[in-house]
Amino acid sequence: MRRIVVAIYIDPDFYPPTINAILNFAELYDEVVVVTRNHSLSDFNYPSNVVLKKIGKFMSVRESAEVSTFQKFSSFYRFTKTLVSACRQKGTEMLVLYDPFPLFSYFVSRKFLSKKIKVWYHNHDMPDMTRLSRFTLGGMAGRYEKNAMRHIDYFSLPSPDRTRFYPGLKPGLDAFIIPNYPSLKVYTAQNLSIKKQGDDLRIIFQGFIGKGHALEEIVDLLNDQIKGKQLKLILKGSVKKEYVEQLNAQAESKDVSQQVEWVGIGPYAELPKLTASCHMGIGVHMNTDNVSKTLGTASNKIYEYAACGLPVILYDSEQFTKYLQKYPWAFFTDGTRESLKNILIQIADNYDVYSEAARESFAGQLNFEYVFLPVLDKIREAEKS
Repeated sequence: MRRIVVAIYIDPDFYPPTINAILNFAELYDEVVVVTRNHSLSDFNYPSNVVLKKIGKFMSVRESAEVSTFQKFSSFYRFTKTLVSACRQKGTEMLVLYDPFPLFSYFVSRKFLSKKIKVWYHNHDMPDMTRLSRFTLGGMAGRYEKNAMRHIDYFSLPSPDRTRFYPGLKPGLDAFIIPNYPSLKVYTAQNLSIKKQGDDLRIIFQGFIGKGHALEEIVDLLNDQIKGKQLKLILKGSVKKEYVEQLNAQAESKDVSQQVEWVGIGPYAELPKLTASCHMGIGVHMNTDNVSKTLGTASNKIYEYAACGLPVILYDSEQFTKYLQKYPWAFFTDGTRESLKNILIQIADNYDVYSEAARESFAGQLNFEYVFLPVLDKIREAEKS
């Protein structure tokens, strides 16, 4: 039996690229074992050869971040113990580690594992060491990332712009680039009609909801009609209570509260249907941290919108224009009310053309399999030599 172990410290339902990889691994291996923690009540409907090993009782991501230091280290110990146990099962050929916590788990336990197991490290988001105490679990994982990477065989990132944060990789360890595109296995498995009917123009933002995404400016526009249609803002994802109160107060002052819909966190499997029910997607990122400044190919939402036939509104910065300005369904704003309104009118004027172009881009090259399978082929070839 050929086995692969996938380790991710936050439930993969919050990391679609990991789900996409698991689905593709399941076609190549007899068994895919996923070691993670218990953050999601509804697991993705994986193939039957995918085994989930979830550590601990259910706890939201935010709740797990607020437990005591002792509880955090206890959870990490159980995660590491489960990881070692999974890897020591007969037939395990590869261990895939997502982000610094599983990498650190492997680093401290590697002497208990067979040297025949190949180790692949994929980094979704770089740790911000300026915000982490060196004596916290996160601080230790981030601080030992470079040392731990001396013991891996393969490395990948979702953006070529992030390679500069990893200077001095060990000889022979190149960074494969696997953009965070959605999977054909997910976004063609459902009937996602690109023809949108109705009296509203539904604008969706999905992800972590907060400042820096032009949401306040969109709320200011909700009293305006575009081509005779009323605007509606759909907010899907996690959010802090303070921001909910702020945006709701703004909507109430404009008398548009009924045009703002909060969806909240839910299973990833339900996302395509919701996204496809909307007309346009907000992919604006105006924040300035290292992760935000390297989101051109790393922002899931941009390409999930396109997969559902949604034209996408993006921030007019070099990071986004260099990757996306060639696509007719990508529109760039400076974040002002006037700019956003002009874009909404432009999209509405020729909506079906832009929508079909977005879906065609996804089916052609902007899908996970297009970028992932060639990397997997290179790794498999390297294993044969």
